[in-house]
Amino acid sequence: MPEVFKMPKYPCAFCKKRESTQLCDFVIGYSWTSMKDERGRLIGGQHQTCNNGMCKECATNYTGFELCPSCVQLYKLIQEKHDRRPNKFLADVAFGRYEPGEKQQ
Repeated sequence: MPEVFKMPKYPCAFCKKRESTQLCDFVIGYSWTSMKDERGRLIGGQHQTCNNGMCKECATNYTGFELCPSCVQLYKLIQEKHDRRPNKFLADVAFGRYEPGEKQQ
């Protein structure tokens, strides 16, 4: 008698064989809200994640974050192609030496 294959209720979006047990944690967007929680504290900044459903075998762990295969490719592309140029602007903003609208010398 042939073996019957049971489909998972929530199949992995990548292998489609195993059950999805986690969601991708890759950050794809940020937002800010001035809403308050039930204790009256400001909620503030929030981030949106990829949330692709995946199985443990398809997930890749980066410092405690589980990433899906497509986000791993995107992360590698960013690391390879990102052109970070040194400049003094970031330091001036960080240390409060930059005033918006000030004229260049």
